[in-house]
Amino acid sequence: MGGSVLSGSTDLPGYRRLALTLAEAVAAGRYDQNTPLPTDTELMTEYGLGRQTVRRAFQELVADGLVYRVRGRGTFPTDQPSTGRSVRATDSIEQLEEWPGTEMEVISPLELRRDRVHAEKLELDGLVVAQLKVRRWIDDQPYAVNTIILPPDVAEKLISENLIPTRRTPGTILASVGSVAGPVAGAEETVTAILVSDDVAEILHTAPGRPALHIERVYRNGNGVPVEISLTVHASERYEHRLSIQRAGRHGS
Repeated sequence: MGGSVLSGSTDLPGYRRLALTLAEAVAAGRYDQNTPLPTDTELMTEYGLGRQTVRRAFQELVADGLVYRVRGRGTFPTDQPSTGRSVRATDSIEQLEEWPGTEMEVISPLELRRDRVHAEKLELDGLVVAQLKVRRWIDDQPYAVNTIILPPDVAEKLISENLIPTRRTPGTILASVGSVAGPVAGAEETVTAILVSDDVAEILHTAPGRPALHIERVYRNGNGVPVEISLTVHASERYEHRLSIQRAGRHGS
């Protein structure tokens, strides 16, 4: 039997008391992205609990969005915004090109792939597109993962002009696309609600199954030619999407 004492009333089931104990430790900052929570075996030994009890406690913490599990690495606390800061939707191409206050990190390099759906949206003659994946950060917290799909010739220009960053940096791929394919003049946007998948949860340091916003944008240059498709998943706890709506024909206050 272990010697440590669980939090909560003794009337509560063991898994719930363990979940409360771990939640308190997470709130106190005992664990972070470099310090995982104890393993199942360690908790079984420390508290004298069975494996199923420990697993159910972790299931509760994951469902509550407090931790996420990475196979082969361990269990980590999700990033909780300390300031309540969120990134609002932008309302101009200039803002989308700058994405001020954030940084990007390329996590999957450019590659060519057959993709009929997106090739048609890019109005390409063939079925091959170029794709890369970017993670966006704010205040040292990942808040979005962005799959960027490009015409192959645009991707080739980005590579030849060394416009794909190799480290975390301010700016956007969109701005670079505009510099090689003609300034971006507009975009069509589609917003849907989704649940975070396991792989995206790991990238965003959040829990699988949490709600998220999926935003698809098709960007066009001044000639109306599609130059980029952006598929972005935003962590809902770190992002809000706002629109300002006015009656037609009336502007200002």
